[in-house]
Amino acid sequence: MEEFRYRRKRKKKSPLPWQALLYVFLGVLLFFGVVYGGEILLRLFRPTPPTPSPSGGVLLPPKEEMEVTVYFANPDFTALVGEKRRIPNDERRLERAIGELLKGPSDKNLFNALPQGTRLNAVFVEGKTAYVDLSAEMAKNQSGGTSQEFLSVYAIVDTLTAFPGIEEVKILIDGKETRTLCGHIDISEPLQRDERIIAKVQ
Repeated sequence: MEEFRYRRKRKKKSPLPWQALLYVFLGVLLFFGVVYGGEILLRLFRPTPPTPSPSGGVLLPPKEEMEVTVYFANPDFTALVGEKRRIPNDERRLERAIGELLKGPSDKNLFNALPQGTRLNAVFVEGKTAYVDLSAEMAKNQSGGTSQEFLSVYAIVDTLTAFPGIEEVKILIDGKETRTLCGHIDISEPLQRDERIIAKVQ
């Protein structure tokens, strides 16, 4: 009889039904937390993609702009007249300035000093010198007169030397050095800014 009572004392009680349900519920929560928790965290901390524009493109923040002055020939080809333009202030600003120069003047009374057909191959900087590589038309389409050659050279030089850090400009033709464009102006060495030929800026 004593042995029977001892066994009854050692017998474990079965868990109550609500305890079992609680364990199951906690297990399910743990399972879904592991499976979906990482995905939820990724969504919370993932950077927001750029907003598409109505046209289907991506809206990017506007680039900071800067004002530059590009130079064109006056009606009698005796001086340069500056026109102000706005271009993006980025790593291609020198190239963009020459691009504005090649577009020609907005004022119908002015003329592009660069010969027709001239194209820009490249612009690069070494130290305080800007190198401007132009197509062969810059030389072969010169009128042959001193005035156009002089103004076409200094339209480039005075445009680029207005940029901070650029003190002189070297003109190349199709990647090669040349002594002159058509026999009048020596461009074998880099040229510095000359404001004496600037009549005005408008």
